[in-house]
Amino acid sequence: MPPSPVISIIIDTLREEQYLERTLRAFNELTIPHEIIITDGGSKDGTLTIARRYTKKIIIWQESRRQTFGEAKNAGAKLASGAFLVFMDADVLIPNPRAFFEELLRIFNKNQKLIAMTVPLKPLPENHSLKDRFFCEPLNWFYIITNNVFHSGNSSGEFQMVRTEAFHAEGGFKERLMAGEDNELFRELANHGRTLSYWKLFASHSLRRVHKLGWLQVYASWIKNGFSVVFRGKAAYNEWLIVR
Repeated sequence: MPPSPVISIIIDTLREEQYLERTLRAFNELTIPHEIIITDGGSKDGTLTIARRYTKKIIIWQESRRQTFGEAKNAGAKLASGAFLVFMDADVLIPNPRAFFEELLRIFNKNQKLIAMTVPLKPLPENHSLKDRFFCEPLNWFYIITNNVFHSGNSSGEFQMVRTEAFHAEGGFKERLMAGEDNELFRELANHGRTLSYWKLFASHSLRRVHKLGWLQVYASWIKNGFSVVFRGKAAYNEWLIVR
């Protein structure tokens, strides 16, 4: 009988055939007991065919309306059995997953008050440019300073690792938020324990949104939505633009 998973990797998907295989294949070298959970918003492309090659734990959204990110991630968390929940996007690549998660687990075990972690984000190697690096770094430093210095809790949804017990005690992601549920979770968790942006590691992502819309427009939408969630308790947008 296989050992119980230590890590539950939850990936919400919607038409992700371009990146999903690469993301999931990287976990083939992960020897830490883990499970992969795909929670799909109704893909009509090859996303589910790819997902079924790597996991049997797949949840498919059945309603006619669009699923929120919070609904997708919470559904995955309900199915998870690991001591730690890892939420990540389908276009995020973890370099050397075995060493990556061994180090994060070491940090968690070292500090029992630590309940959630994120890591800096870098562009995928083929998408790297000086412009992307220029705009990525301020965001990474913002998360490092707010989590590690001011302990206020901030994180984007590309990669988040949370103690399962703390996640459920908080009530999970706020499902009513069309966007900003990722940052809001860390902000709430910071009221009950420590959150950390572990700057010695990183995850890579596609930057597809900023490559299509532009860095200034994306930054403006993030800032607008962030203020709306904090001060109004709701997202600034009724629907988040899908970029594929």
